Amino acid sequence: MTIAERFARFCRSLRFEDLPAETVHRAKMCVLDMVGVMVAAWKEESTQVLFDYFAGLGGREEATVFVSGKRLPAQNTALINGAMSHSLELEDHHSHRYSLNHPGVTTIPVALALAERERAVGTDFLTAVVLGYEIGSRIGKVTRTGVLNLERGFHESSVCGPFSSAATAGKLMDLDSPGFARAFGIAGCLAAGNTEFKANGAWTKRFQVGNASRNGIVAAELAARGLTAPVTIFEGEHGFYRSYVLDGNYTLDGITRGLGDVWEINNIIYKPFGCAGVLHSAVTAAQNLFRKHHPQLGEITRIEIRTSSKLLEEYAKPVEEKARPKSKVDAQFSLPYCVAVTLKRGQALVDEFEPGVFNDPEVVDLARRVVALADPEIDRAWPARDPTEISLVFRGGQVVTERVEAAKGDLSNPVTDEELLEKFRYMSGREFSHDTVRQVEDFLMNLETAPDVGRLAALLLP
Repeated sequence: MTIAERFARFCRSLRFEDLPAETVHRAKMCVLDMVGVMVAAWKEESTQVLFDYFAGLGGREEATVFVSGKRLPAQNTALINGAMSHSLELEDHHSHRYSLNHPGVTTIPVALALAERERAVGTDFLTAVVLGYEIGSRIGKVTRTGVLNLERGFHESSVCGPFSSAATAGKLMDLDSPGFARAFGIAGCLAAGNTEFKANGAWTKRFQVGNASRNGIVAAELAARGLTAPVTIFEGEHGFYRSYVLDGNYTLDGITRGLGDVWEINNIIYKPFGCAGVLHSAVTAAQNLFRKHHPQLGEITRIEIRTSSKLLEEYAKPVEEKARPKSKVDAQFSLPYCVAVTLKRGQALVDEFEPGVFNDPEVVDLARRVVALADPEIDRAWPARDPTEISLVFRGGQVVTERVEAAKGDLSNPVTDEELLEKFRYMSGREFSHDTVRQVEDFLMNLETAPDVGRLAALLLP
């Protein structure tokens, strides 16, 4: 039996009753967090470009693009909502101990779109969500961490995403086992996305994740209609791992080990900062310095950051460009900027990545004082272990140092449920009234009792 066939059998047989209470709760919190992130991203320029184009295509009115009130074909709604979920760099992701994948962005938008179309009950919806996280996380987990994003140039969330999406869509469409296997085979031929967006801070990062959400639905739809596909898509001679990851960078022996007993959604971490996840350790250290010392920024002559050589190469160079981002995406992927803005404002959430802030002369000047240093000790286990040390050097010679062993949000230092609720209220409150936010929160916290998950869309009308 191939990997796709083993995944297919599991997807077909999984029932809500098989899920531990902890896993159900985690799924609800993931949905709540992602809904807040999507809502807050509605006004992004990239969202409006995508919405204008796909709304102009028309088609069957199946599922609602959040905040707009507009219903589009489910696959196009999933694309737009999926891009929104990835636009603010605030969505959850698999712990870096295991992979750099963000399976939620290609699971939850898909589940919401198809649940609305299919009028799915809450238990079926949550089961599909857990499956999307499970399949996507396992696909990334058996690779050497970082090889896709940081070496091969493939965007892990985008190339793994169609498989998460296909699993989620297939469950809500009630595919049989052969149908699931075909859907995975089709998803494999639709897996695409690269990290070249870093070259100029491009919106393609957002789009390619949305496209992965769409492509998984397409895969499930075509599989349901009988389109044939290679069920050796994962381990085959020209399959996903040999083509995208390359031999020597993965071990497939454990890809289905513990399936149904170990739930990868429990290894998902939530983001308190609106930047690349690998920068969160440094931002955590900067936030700690802000809270403990409230440093006089004008007195700082040098900000030394000890981190991994790979992070320095990807997120701290070229030095001048990283100190002065030209776009929101540039800012989200700049180590000097993220540390500088946190030292000034005490956080790095949404507003900190707007032009009025990343063009602030004081922040730019502070970012230029950053000196990033590669630490061989950190390199040994990075990114599975991600310590950062920041030292502020002041004019009088005083030095203040903060070292963190893990970022806020890491499994060892998690975002609590109450902190996640506060984040959701803030994010969704950027578009909706307090009363609406509370109604949505109540609906999401009781998803397992929902007779029709599609009713959520009616609560998120403009």
